[in-house]
Amino acid sequence: MNPDRTRELALALTAVPSITDSDGESGFAFFLKDMLCSWPYFKDKPENLRIIRTVDDERERYALLAFAGQQASTVSAAPCALSDETVHAIKGRPTVILTGHYDVVSVENYGSLEPYAFDPEALAPRLVAALESEAASAIALGERPGDTILRALDDLKTGGFLPGRGLLDMKAGLAAGLAVFEDHAQRCLLAADAAGSHGSLLFLAVPDEEGSSHGMLSAVRALPGLLAEWDLDAIAAINLDAAVDQGDGSAGRAAFLGSVGKLHPFSLFVGRPTHAGAPFDGINPALAAAEFARGLECAGDVFDVPVAGGGSSQPGYPPPPPTILYHRDLRDHYDVTTPATVFVSANVLTRIDGPVQVLDAVSSLALTSMRLAASSLLERAQAHSRTSGQSFCPPDREPRLVPWAELVQLARQADSQAVMVAEAKARREPKRMEAFAVYVAEAVRLAGLEGPAAVVGLAPPYYPRAALDPTRDAALVEAVNSAVSGMAGMGRERVAVYPSFPGISDMSYLYPSDDEDARRVAAGACPFGIDPLPAGFSCPVVNIGPWGREYHQRLERVHAGYAFHTLPLLIARTIEEIFSAPGL
Repeated sequence: MNPDRTRELALALTAVPSITDSDGESGFAFFLKDMLCSWPYFKDKPENLRIIRTVDDERERYALLAFAGQQASTVSAAPCALSDETVHAIKGRPTVILTGHYDVVSVENYGSLEPYAFDPEALAPRLVAALESEAASAIALGERPGDTILRALDDLKTGGFLPGRGLLDMKAGLAAGLAVFEDHAQRCLLAADAAGSHGSLLFLAVPDEEGSSHGMLSAVRALPGLLAEWDLDAIAAINLDAAVDQGDGSAGRAAFLGSVGKLHPFSLFVGRPTHAGAPFDGINPALAAAEFARGLECAGDVFDVPVAGGGSSQPGYPPPPPTILYHRDLRDHYDVTTPATVFVSANVLTRIDGPVQVLDAVSSLALTSMRLAASSLLERAQAHSRTSGQSFCPPDREPRLVPWAELVQLARQADSQAVMVAEAKARREPKRMEAFAVYVAEAVRLAGLEGPAAVVGLAPPYYPRAALDPTRDAALVEAVNSAVSGMAGMGRERVAVYPSFPGISDMSYLYPSDDEDARRVAAGACPFGIDPLPAGFSCPVVNIGPWGREYHQRLERVHAGYAFHTLPLLIARTIEEIFSAPGL
């Protein structure tokens, strides 16, 4: 593998802005197609390239699929790429999917360096100068420059890291995959019989991973038909997403045998509004919401609680703890009445817990939070009574917990037409989460639900957990371990193997661990419904990508040596092991 070629591809991909929900994202698949069409293999076989538009998507964007290899003409048993419910008679050429997303987050946090955000080589010296200036300003004030600044300066001045928006997340990974794909395509072109006998590669680049994953959800709908058309059997997939390591890279240089799942639980706290001059006459849901946020924010004992003797000390595990994403009352004007409702939602990443367990934990915490708030309010009312010489007593009512499915049923019984109108209006609103919260609050009003109460459910998006089964997927696990061991035998950097990728990724939709019952629970708990995985496609997937620091930040940077030298070779060796492994 030629590291200069991988770097060239990475810089070319990064140079094309593809910010989520932008025109650049809409056109990026066509840029990729033009790039591949210039390769000799696709000049000879343009029919092996395909662009598909995302479905159920308000924006225009596309996924690109390309394969290199020979089609098969044999007929055999059902390929592992298909679900248990779907049986196909045709089994094509064994194929490994190389996949990743090409959309990136915005560049607003680059400030004056924004014009250079997509040009890593021009950005690097300017970013160093800016950091040196910030460090000098701190010293002039008698302060020590922050560790983030000092570490970034060291990383960039030594030349080991390269900055740029999207280079780490995740165009360096796409570039490594493209380098391997290009090499395979060239060998297929020059020696079709020899190269083709080792299987085919399918390169899949998708949009919208930073948003709602319309790209991968659309791709898994299209893949069964395309694989059948091209006579391919997807035996494994390699996702090329980046790992983050703030240390020496030992946790970032890794292959991951699965991915955590993401759920977005919410709790809408319902109070009893009162004039701000008489706060003890009502119940302010802000207090219960605050207790809820305090109990949930970065708490490691709410989800994925290890059993006795369980857990792991491996780097990258457990996943990051939950954090609050939205915390707001739903008024759009000022008045002196306490809020009727407060909406709180959280980002929850789990390796063990599925939708049922997460909803149970959130429900328990919401109920506990309302009881704590009621206890605090009573204590404060009594204290104010003593100091004022008057008598104050807040409403005494046991808090009620209402799952979304129960609430919407009550609201429909009251006025089904109004529920339909409210949902349709919320779906049309561009500020989707605000509209989502307002829709839940409207259902509360229509159902006549009085506080103190909490409505618990799930907001989109939902990423199922993805994990290799130790028995069913033993051959793939062994192939990855063998490739990693082979790298060590060549004197390359040590690469670790971890059970799950610690951040959300499109891996979730390729090989979900959450079963149909769990997905049905998730769908029923979401006011907008959730369709996380169309039936008909499932392919065991691992993640092998670059590593770096601070993605989504202005200091986003990739470790260049690993991304351009080691990573393509590791991917290539893993593919070789997969194709030669018995049972795959």
